[in-house]
Amino acid sequence: MTEELNALTEARREDTNLSPVSKIEIYSFFDPFSKDCFKLSAILSKLRIEYHKYIRIRHILNPSLRVLTKCQAQSTSNYDNVALVYKAAELQGRVRAERFIHLLQNEIIPKRDIVTEQMVDHCIECAGLDHEVFMDDLRNRNLTESLKVDLHIAREMDINLSPSLVFFNEDIQEEGLKVEGLYPYHIYTYIINELMGTQIEKELPPKLEDYIQQQHLVTFEELLTIYEWPEKVMTKELKKLTLQQKVEEIQYEDGYFWRAKN
Repeated sequence: MTEELNALTEARREDTNLSPVSKIEIYSFFDPFSKDCFKLSAILSKLRIEYHKYIRIRHILNPSLRVLTKCQAQSTSNYDNVALVYKAAELQGRVRAERFIHLLQNEIIPKRDIVTEQMVDHCIECAGLDHEVFMDDLRNRNLTESLKVDLHIAREMDINLSPSLVFFNEDIQEEGLKVEGLYPYHIYTYIINELMGTQIEKELPPKLEDYIQQQHLVTFEELLTIYEWPEKVMTKELKKLTLQQKVEEIQYEDGYFWRAKN
């Protein structure tokens, strides 16, 4: 990873005539049952907040045999098979599909739970998906063919690990920069700035209350990633929102989480 970053920096220094890039394409390959992928989703949320003018993120459920076998093993039908329901959600748009899978991960990662039909129904509703269209697509679309397309993409990019991000600039002649595993936030921002080749103005995050409302369920670690506040300050702000009955703290096996109160 260090060698790839050094090579990126040297290439940028050697060619001072490069025109600034307007958009960076990021392919995100994830395992829906992986804690590291769950943690990376917070980093991607922060990237999307700060750099939404400059990046496009495409989430791809890693179609490796290990991941697909895991999806099949914990399912009783197509309706609770994570791989297939995610592909069905994608047919209603990537933004809603990303929202859907994030909600689903919120259910299965903190609670160490398996996916159920009731859980899928809840996530469909919260993600703003059309349930009737979703069910029709799940029954009548050949979603396994769509998974094969993802498998081809993963093979072309030599994806062997989840999570993996692949960064592309607008030059189709250049290979993407692959980052396997989980790294601190500044590594990803460094890559984006180097690929953009120009000064970037970052956007500010929304109010804490609004972000928790948008995400439905958040970890303390995720909030620290998004806002970069000292832990004492974050704790104080969460207590304040709790006293105002705007958020509530809940505990699962893996720790404490916060969600907006209805």
